[in-house]
Amino acid sequence: MTAFLVCLATLLAADHDSDAAVPRVEAWAGHQVLDGKRKIPIYGDKDTHTENYLIAEIHRGGGRIDIRQKLCRIDVRPIKGVTASMKPQTVGRLPKAHLVFEERTDHTLATEPWTTGWQDEDIDADGFPGATVQISGSKCSGDVYVSSHTTTTLVSGRASDDGVTGEISVRVKQKILGATGLCLKLMAGDSEETQTGRFAFRRVPLGSNCRNLSDKPWPVKAGPPIPAR
Repeated sequence: MTAFLVCLATLLAADHDSDAAVPRVEAWAGHQVLDGKRKIPIYGDKDTHTENYLIAEIHRGGGRIDIRQKLCRIDVRPIKGVTASMKPQTVGRLPKAHLVFEERTDHTLATEPWTTGWQDEDIDADGFPGATVQISGSKCSGDVYVSSHTTTTLVSGRASDDGVTGEISVRVKQKILGATGLCLKLMAGDSEETQTGRFAFRRVPLGSNCRNLSDKPWPVKAGPPIPAR
């Protein structure tokens, strides 16, 4: 009987440990701030500033933070009065990014570079290849259709009980698949841009999504750049 009880206790303890190891599921809202330079026809290299607002499903446990994130909104600062934007329905159809952070004992983060993007498939189902970008505020206003490949590298990161923060480097390659109007067809060209920036994710209630977060101040904002040492 004693042996049976010891065996039973061992099995129960194993079950308890197994339950404890199951990653917990959370929802996080995210914010990225990215700065870089892009070659603009006629104007040359110009500074760029982009802010991305994201929602993510998180599986966290065993020193791993598994993130599947999607874009809710992209804000691009105008360049020489020219604005590039995507319709909400286009942003909503962009591919999700999947990354896994390893959380060290000191709560710093490590991961391999991760990629996301699309080729010439009609990603936003509007009848044109790639994703459609609206160009406005210039004589070359209209639509361009682009493919995109993004590689993101973690520079530094840190985890807390309710989120993560850090710095990243991003390399974006875009190819023009078509455009409306003669001006854009002549002026729009493929580009490759390196951006650096920072990010923050914070836990939000399960069931949160782009729509029900959009009617209030965004739950998290990436902090200012960390001063160079």
